[in-house]
Amino acid sequence: MKLNLITDKPDFRDDLCEEARLFLPVRKIEDGYTEEGLLIVHSSAGNSHRAELFEDGRKAAEYSFNGRDTEGLSALEKKRYFKRAAKSCIYGLLSKYTGKSPPWGSLTGVRPTKLFRDTAGTAGIEGALELFKDEFHVSDGKTALLRDIYYAQKDVLDQAGSDDIDIYIGIPICVSKCAYCTFSSVLTSKDGSMEKKYTDSLIRQIEASYPLIEGRKVRSVYIGGGTPTALPAHELERVLEAAGRIAGGCEFTVEAGRPDTIDEEKLALIKEAGADRISVNAQTTSDMTLRRIGRAHTAEDFFEKIELAAGFGFRSINCDLIAGLPGEDAKTVEKSIREVIGTGASNITVHSLALKRASRFVRDNEDLFMDSKTAEETVSTAQEILRENGYTPYYMYRQKYMTGNLENCGYEKNGDPCIYNIDIMEEAVDILAMGGGGISKRILRGDRKIVRSAMVKDVLSYILRTDEMTERNYELFGRNK
Repeated sequence: MKLNLITDKPDFRDDLCEEARLFLPVRKIEDGYTEEGLLIVHSSAGNSHRAELFEDGRKAAEYSFNGRDTEGLSALEKKRYFKRAAKSCIYGLLSKYTGKSPPWGSLTGVRPTKLFRDTAGTAGIEGALELFKDEFHVSDGKTALLRDIYYAQKDVLDQAGSDDIDIYIGIPICVSKCAYCTFSSVLTSKDGSMEKKYTDSLIRQIEASYPLIEGRKVRSVYIGGGTPTALPAHELERVLEAAGRIAGGCEFTVEAGRPDTIDEEKLALIKEAGADRISVNAQTTSDMTLRRIGRAHTAEDFFEKIELAAGFGFRSINCDLIAGLPGEDAKTVEKSIREVIGTGASNITVHSLALKRASRFVRDNEDLFMDSKTAEETVSTAQEILRENGYTPYYMYRQKYMTGNLENCGYEKNGDPCIYNIDIMEEAVDILAMGGGGISKRILRGDRKIVRSAMVKDVLSYILRTDEMTERNYELFGRNK
């Protein structure tokens, strides 16, 4: 499909293009006039916006959006509102043209829960609900989900101090690559030499970063990946010991992740280091799907390993599932949900599959993916089943190119949410990241902005540039206080 877009607000062009992609299966959107394919023309006058859609040179739809009065708002707030109004206009135009109403309305951002919380802080809960329904066109179901997550997070966020910090330790190493995965990671080496070099570099950065943590309250330590348990046991032990010296009794999470990397020795090491939360991820309990997506384990392997992990008495075990995998229908996902609930997992995260349309995985499975309507119904059913079984939604985020324009949502049971998951999505406290692919964040509350420092993603580059990555964190946290 060919699509061009013309706007008199070029600063907002990328945002308007993202809005168009909610409705139209197009990645590249050209600028300038055309009489071939589709053309969107957006114009503005004050707080009012108008958009027209032309199909092969003939007008096919038009829409006007009259924004509210922005008197009394700061310059930054006016710009934000003006952009939202422009996006709402494009949303209205394409909703009229296609007859579609995406469940998240005109929202394209990663953190709708943070926007809801910020709005509730100034306009109250009812004001936030009204804004999301009327201005952002968010469905009643998703608006209710935002409200429930707001209340579920409140106690955790109320306890966050301005000098608190979370620690992220990244291990972007896997035993094999899942077909749908777009994260930057490297496969394990045959002789373990690469893993040793990476561990040496990572521990050097962790130890060099202790001064950045002194005098601050650590809320959470999170070891993620990749697959941290892809490391040989003796290398994993070294990382756990270094991380344990930081944790000091705070929430301590390790992504065990892949069942084919978990054994009794590694679970014992994780437990002995003081970690109280782990993940054992199924993605699905369909063996056919597991083979299709390149997971080197069976559903039975998953059940065996999560039972093994449960025997170690971890405070919480999380399990990830994915809705929208190729070849699966609503019944397949429901079966996976019910079987994972049956394991006793206290946290369950339901992801909506995110796809890059040009990837080989998409081309190879083109006719096997759920349509948007089925995906929306499947995710709604999953939520109902989890709620019926005592699980509460407590954090949520979105990604580009998600099936059905949906979301990833974490559920917890027994009032035990993961602090790190909430903090990183709500950007509640500073994050000190170490290891390949991590991103440190410093919250400048007075300036109402966040500054970031990214670690290089590539493992070999990280090994060569470890000291540079440590220096980046010192520039962010140590020398700019």
